Amino acid sequence: MLKMKTRKNKAIFTLVTCLVWQTFAFAKEAKRPKSWEKNVPESKQDLLSIQAKLQATLKKAKGAVVAIQSGGGSGSGVIVSKDGLVLTAGHISGRAGRNVKIVLPDGRKVDAVTMGGSEISDSGMCKIQDEGDWPFAPMAEKGKSQVGDWCFALGHPGGFMAKRGMVTRIGRVIDKQNATLRTDCRLLGGDSGGPLFNLDGEVIGIHSRIAKEDDANFHAPIESYLEHWDIFNEGTMISRRDLQKGGFLGVGTMETEKGLSIQNLVRGSAAQKGGILKSDVITAIDGEPIDSQEELFIVVGSKEPGDEVVIDLRRGKKELTIGLELGKRPE
Repeated sequence: MLKMKTRKNKAIFTLVTCLVWQTFAFAKEAKRPKSWEKNVPESKQDLLSIQAKLQATLKKAKGAVVAIQSGGGSGSGVIVSKDGLVLTAGHISGRAGRNVKIVLPDGRKVDAVTMGGSEISDSGMCKIQDEGDWPFAPMAEKGKSQVGDWCFALGHPGGFMAKRGMVTRIGRVIDKQNATLRTDCRLLGGDSGGPLFNLDGEVIGIHSRIAKEDDANFHAPIESYLEHWDIFNEGTMISRRDLQKGGFLGVGTMETEKGLSIQNLVRGSAAQKGGILKSDVITAIDGEPIDSQEELFIVVGSKEPGDEVVIDLRRGKKELTIGLELGKRPE
C-alpha cells in the first residue's frame, strides 16, 4: 500500500513538473518579439511571417483605398469613416468646395466634395456625397507609428487601372516628425494621396512627396489630420501664404521628444527681445500644447503682429513662462 502511494506521488510530481516546464516554455516563447517587431529579419521564417501578416491585413485595407479624379488629373485616397470621409494629400484635394470623382476598388465612380487641409503638411480631405455604409480603414492613434516599424503603401500609380488594380509596396519607417513621415516604400506618380498602413491595417500616413530615391518618399503623418480634425471638417485650408501674413516669432526649431527645441534666433525678433534663448524648449503658447513645427507655424501665424502671447518653455531643468509681443515677418 505504501509502495503504491509512493508511485502515485511520483506520477503526480512528474505531471506537475511537466506542466510547470511547459508553462515556463510557453511564457518564454510569448516574450520573444514578433518577426515584424525585430530590427532586422533573422531568418526565412521571419520573412514568411511578415508576408503572412501583410496578406492577412491587405484584403480589408484594399477595400478602403480609392482613386481621386479631378480636372484631368488623378491621385489616390483612403476612406476612413463609414459615412465616406476620405483622406488624401493637400495638393490632390486643393481648395475646399471642389467637385471630384471618387473611383472605388470595383471601378464605380461616386461624387465627392473637397474639404479642408494644410499646405504645410500637405494633408487634405474629401467627403463622398452619396449616402452609404462605406468600407473604411481605421486610423492609428497619435504616436503609434515609430521609426523602424514595418509598413506598406497602397495607391494607384499612373491612375486607376481595373485590370491591374492597386499596387502594394512594403517598407520601413525611416524618419518621423509631426509634419512629415519618411519611408523606403517605392512610390510613383498617381500614388499621391494614397495611404500608408502599419501591419495592423491602420492608416499611419498619406503619400505626399514622391522621389526617385527609395528612401526619400515623404508622407503626411496621421497626427497632422488628428490634430486639425475639426478645422479640416469645417472646410478650412491652412495656407502658408496666409499664415506668413500673421505674427512672427523669429525662431528656428527642431522637433524633439520634449518639445520644440530652439536652434537659432532671428536677430531683433520678438523671441530675442522677449528673452528666449537658444536651446530653450517651447512646450505651449497661450496654454495650447506645441509639439510640432507645424503647430508653431499655425498658432503664431494665425495671430496678428503686435498680439501678445504667453509662451511656456523649458530651460534646462527649469519651467519658465514668458510674455512677449509678436513681430512682423521681415520682407
